[in-house]
Amino acid sequence: MGERQSFFSAVMGELTRRKVLRTLGAYAVAVFVVLQLMDAAVEPLRLPEWFPTVVVLALILGFPIVFVLAWQFDITSKGVRMTESARLLRPGQTLALFTVMLLATGGLGLGFYQYYSGVFTEVTAQQAVEAAARDYSAPENSIAVLPFVDMSEDGDQAYLTDGMAEEILNLLAGVDGLRVAARTSSFAFRNEKDFSEIGRALNVRSVLEGSIRTSGNKIRLTAQLIDVESGFHIWSKNYDRELDDVFAMQDDVASAIASELVDSFDGLAASPAMRPTNLAAFEAYRTGRLHWWRRSPAELQQAIQLFADALAQDAQFAPAYAGLADSYILLSMYGNLDKLEAIDTALGYIDKALAIDPESAEAFAALGLARSEIDQLDAAESALLHAIQLDEDYIPARLWLSNLLEQQGRLQEQNLVLRDAMALDPLNELLVLNYAFSLDKLGRPEVALDVVEEKLQIRPDSTTLLRSLSGLAMGNGRLVEAWDYARRAQDIEPDNPVLIEQLASAWMELGELDRAEALLQDAMAAASDNSGLKGRYLNLLYIEKRLEEAESLIRDMFGPDVGELPDNFQRQYHFQMGLLRMIGREMDLALAEFEQALPTDTNRVLDGDSLFSLSMVAYLQQLAGDEEAALRLVEQAERGVRRARLNGMDGSDLYYNESIFHLIRGEPDQAVASLQAAYERGWRQAWVLELDGRLDPLRGHPDFIALEQRIQDDVDRARREVNDLSLSLAST
Repeated sequence: MGERQSFFSAVMGELTRRKVLRTLGAYAVAVFVVLQLMDAAVEPLRLPEWFPTVVVLALILGFPIVFVLAWQFDITSKGVRMTESARLLRPGQTLALFTVMLLATGGLGLGFYQYYSGVFTEVTAQQAVEAAARDYSAPENSIAVLPFVDMSEDGDQAYLTDGMAEEILNLLAGVDGLRVAARTSSFAFRNEKDFSEIGRALNVRSVLEGSIRTSGNKIRLTAQLIDVESGFHIWSKNYDRELDDVFAMQDDVASAIASELVDSFDGLAASPAMRPTNLAAFEAYRTGRLHWWRRSPAELQQAIQLFADALAQDAQFAPAYAGLADSYILLSMYGNLDKLEAIDTALGYIDKALAIDPESAEAFAALGLARSEIDQLDAAESALLHAIQLDEDYIPARLWLSNLLEQQGRLQEQNLVLRDAMALDPLNELLVLNYAFSLDKLGRPEVALDVVEEKLQIRPDSTTLLRSLSGLAMGNGRLVEAWDYARRAQDIEPDNPVLIEQLASAWMELGELDRAEALLQDAMAAASDNSGLKGRYLNLLYIEKRLEEAESLIRDMFGPDVGELPDNFQRQYHFQMGLLRMIGREMDLALAEFEQALPTDTNRVLDGDSLFSLSMVAYLQQLAGDEEAALRLVEQAERGVRRARLNGMDGSDLYYNESIFHLIRGEPDQAVASLQAAYERGWRQAWVLELDGRLDPLRGHPDFIALEQRIQDDVDRARREVNDLSLSLAST
């Protein structure tokens, strides 16, 4: 112990004599000052995003250099001189000191490397998701169960063929150590025989296919397990049964096949999942989930009926209550149901599910969805994480968690969640779409469009994919494509309010307001409680400055008792009323409304509406003469933009909001540059430029006039092309 103290004393004495500690302290202070100045200067000087990282790493590497220079040299009145050799340290101690210094510096560098490499890895996390969805690196014990083929004479046994495949899939999913592709992905390959392609798409090593043939009261089922790499049969067997009791026969054959299959894999025990006590209830629930995934109003109503049928068979079947809960919430998004009424109904069903089964993954997932809809984001995240912990294969929980993370701007975390989910269910449309919109926000719109287009090749009649492609194209300035995708979707489901809203939105962006209004009015007559249709119609009223109608619609949307609504609904109400007052040039009233629409948590990554509210309040405060308050809000909003960019976001709305910040600071040239950056990222909303009073200081700026004309020319050109296409389609 004494020798260690002697070495320490000698080291400290030598470091003090050579002024190393004082020099390193001064360098650390200088580093701190440089980092503070850099943080303040990056945005105003529009430095590239990689610049701060390079500076920080250079400053870290400066520490060992400063140490060596301070050790070797001294600044004297006669200039820089070599420091006298060590007086207190023996040669071995000097070597030990430099070894410790080298290890400490290496450890510091490694720590920073791991941190920054983690950041870089997160920024490119979407590439890992692509690899997870596309690369063929399947685990050894992995299988996809394809829909069985109906080979009966009349071809009317589809319910039986699909039911058998689903029953086998459900049993296999409960086997520890066996990875089973989800039904939503594997059933996309109905009648497909390219097993190698199926294996790559679903990331599995083997595929189970089969057929069913009925004759009178007899049924023959053939099942075969195929290695996707070689295409050879691993196992094949026929089963002959009587059709007296379909459920019993299905249970018997599915269990036999599952046991045979488990024996074909290495290291797996033949212990399939526990059977439900009531097969009829389970079948109704499972069929309900198939309709539930399709998301149209009619399909969701069918799902609700089937979940009710399941409960009629077994009133203690908790998953069916959870299915009813999340179906009602989804119906408020896709159908004709008031959102608050839907959430209230859903919470009642969730309570029933948890009373029956306190560990129901389905119920906790539905609870997470309900809480996210009323802005209880922390509670929602906790419920969804618990649902995943209870059942790692329950895809809706992962889907809603990814939605929640996207809502908070946590795109890197969202990508990680999606990567895990897509590994389980690589062809799930909603997972793919969440991933694509994440890519779009991360500044990779072309890749996003390609990802969805690839899935559309497999499911060309998917209105969900077509609608989402329309949204992606519209957000990136591809207005003709946006209209065409929306038209194709609405042609398939003419009465679907979500698809009508999307097509009306496409017409609005093209400046065809009469066509948009006709669509929306017809749809609202049939679906008067659909919030999406009302919101889109409200935008149209703003554009046409029909402010009395707009105010009436707002009050209809939120009801008379706004103060009793959840906080996020209240903020939405005040946001819309603020827009109304702003367009009407009632600036004092607009300020009062927007102040009540401000986000309550400004420490998280802010969405477009929150940034809009912050910048709007700052602008209105500046108009009212409170310059100091305005600039404080601008600084707060700019911090939100920086957080968004650190999370990888690069959407056009960030640049549009940034242009407003520059205007409030009195920087018109930088404001136009930000608008130009928004245009380059696909921003084409000519009507917003006309309505947004915050842009008034730019009205005479030559670059702004040129940009405004360029956007209008793009819109006019797209409108002519769409009208030509529309006439051509009408004549065929």
